[in-house]
Formats: sequence, structure tokens, C-alpha cells
Amino acid sequence: MMTRLTDEMVKDIIGSLDGTNDMLVDQTGMNALELACDAVGIGPDMIELTGLRVGVVPVTSGMGIIKKFSESVAEIVRKLGMDAFVTEAADVTGLAEALSAGAEMIFMADDIKFIAINTTNGRFSNNSFSTAAGYVSALKGAAGGLAGKEVLVLGAGRVGSIAAEIMTDMGAYVTVYDIDKDKTRDLSERIGVKITNDLGGDLSAHDLVFNAAPAPIDGRHVREGTIFSSPGIPFPFDELGVKKAKRIIHDPLDIGVSVMAVQCASFSRMKGP
Repeated sequence: MMTRLTDEMVKDIIGSLDGTNDMLVDQTGMNALELACDAVGIGPDMIELTGLRVGVVPVTSGMGIIKKFSESVAEIVRKLGMDAFVTEAADVTGLAEALSAGAEMIFMADDIKFIAINTTNGRFSNNSFSTAAGYVSALKGAAGGLAGKEVLVLGAGRVGSIAAEIMTDMGAYVTVYDIDKDKTRDLSERIGVKITNDLGGDLSAHDLVFNAAPAPIDGRHVREGTIFSSPGIPFPFDELGVKKAKRIIHDPLDIGVSVMAVQCASFSRMKGP
């Protein structure tokens, strides 16, 4: 399971969205919308996002509301061209408020699930898939394609496992590391990825890494010129790792939410021929 976001991780997201978009263009050749569409397998010209009404509902269950989380989700969605708002009420009352306001899409998150619901047809996107798919597209863009290339995946939880499967389907040769050997064994049996128990050795041997683990990465083991696509939080790299890496694609929320929004919109907003 990915680490839960904190108030500190989220507090500056709204002010940094333009910078994140510029980073994506520089690192991957795609802006946030183009990357999200690529992750879903469509082109930006194939979907109509303008005017799509999106409600973001705060949820108080579990560990409670993360400050500025709902506002950040709404602003990320607005940057894609949608009409987003945060409900005044939380939980079920907030859901009723969003529906009453004509929301075609509703974002809600608790400690376990983060989903976007298409109210037109009841279909939904989830953050685990969207984060995995978005960061795979980012790595693909940064690497100039993944087919026939060797990729190291750190973490065999929900995001890492989905990413490993997507990249295997793309024709990449995937090696997976996780301290939980049951997870890596199950993943290998299911999709045929290679397993490693030598984290330092395999980091040193790979120049394409998908990092879905929350643990720190020791820069001494990072190969010069490595491209990291790293949804894992908190930011895991030390100063040496940052210096040795060619590219580090990382943000706490933007990529996953963008893919969620585009995928959920695609369930009802695809343009006709």
C-alpha cells in the first residue's frame, strides 16, 4: 500500500501545478493532459472535457480530512479544462450536494480507496491504476518507448504490480524487487516478471526504474544516467541519487488525479467519428 499523503505533502500543490506541467513537458515530451490521455490510450482530440461538471467531496472517515487535498484535486481537474468544485459538506451529505449540483464526475477518497465516479453511467476510475498507468506513460515518454527495454520496479504493492503488468504488456523486460517475497512470487507467477533480492545490485544495473516503494533510495547504488518514474512518497532520493539520475519524474498527486479524471470522463465524453 502506498504511504498516505500528509497535510505537509499537499499544502503547496495548487501553487506548483504549472511547474509540474512544465516538468512533465521537459521530462516526457507531454503535458499533463497529453500524458493522461496517453495513459488511457486515447488522444486529447478524442475527448470533450470542457464544461464537464466535477464535484470533489471531502471524507472524514478513518484518519480524517487532509488539509487542501480536496481543493488540490479540484484545481488539478480545472487545469485539464473541467468545471470543478469542492462541496461545502462532507461524506454522504457532500455526495448528495454534488449530485444536486449536477456533477457528472465525483471524486471521493478515504484511507483505503480514492475513486472518481462517472454519474452518467456509474463507472469509476481508481487512483491505484491511474497512478500506475500515468507514471508508466511518463517513463515511456522519457525513455522513448519501453518495448524491448529492461525496467526495474521497486515495490510490488497495488501501484507497482499494476505498473509491472502494463509494462510487460508493452514488451518491456521487467524485474521486480519488494521486501515482501510473497508479493513478488505471486506477481511473477501471474505475469512472468523476473524477481530480484539484490536491490543495490539491480539498481546499479538498470537505467530505467519505476519506483512504487516508500523506502529511501541509497544514491550510492543509483546508476549514472538513470531515469526514474517515481510515484512513491515521500520523495525517496538523497542528494547523491538526485545528482546521478538523468531524470526523476515525481509529484505527490497531479499525475494520478489527471489520469483518473481523463479515464472517468472517457466513459461518457468521447467524441463521435
